[in-house]
Amino acid sequence: MTSRVPTRGLRKAIAAGAVTAGLLGVFAPAASAAPVQECEPFTFSGVQVRDTGDTTAVDLTYSRPVEDVTVRELTEPPVQDGSGDPVPVKGSTWFEVRMLCGYDWYGNPYTGPRRIEGKGVVREIVLNGDFEGTLSWVIGTDKGLFPRSVHHTGSTLTIEFPKD
Repeated sequence: MTSRVPTRGLRKAIAAGAVTAGLLGVFAPAASAAPVQECEPFTFSGVQVRDTGDTTAVDLTYSRPVEDVTVRELTEPPVQDGSGDPVPVKGSTWFEVRMLCGYDWYGNPYTGPRRIEGKGVVREIVLNGDFEGTLSWVIGTDKGLFPRSVHHTGSTLTIEFPKD
């Protein structure tokens, strides 16, 4: 026994699908051209590690104040943004500093070192990624050391780790 598919209903469904696909092709490019997030790009200027007496401070400096920054502890060893390749960073506890809009539309990228030797409890700071407008650094510290403070002063983000 064979069953017949009503061709009239099938033809209408195919025609409706073709029209819908055609309209999506017209409207989708306009919708995707709008930026998901607007931001004012900045240029990363440099990293400094300094002894403040009772803390070891990491200063990350930009070309302008940056509002959209997150600092979080990594629960696994760091991996490269985009590729996922392992990134060796000295230390046994790692903190990621992630900044949105970390690029410069005018072609003035960060040209400094990608690895900065640490001091005291901060073992090393490594540029982890510059991927899709997001700049990230990883700070390697001694096990169990969490930042005592994270604060902005003008265009510098300071992360302070206790010495003890």
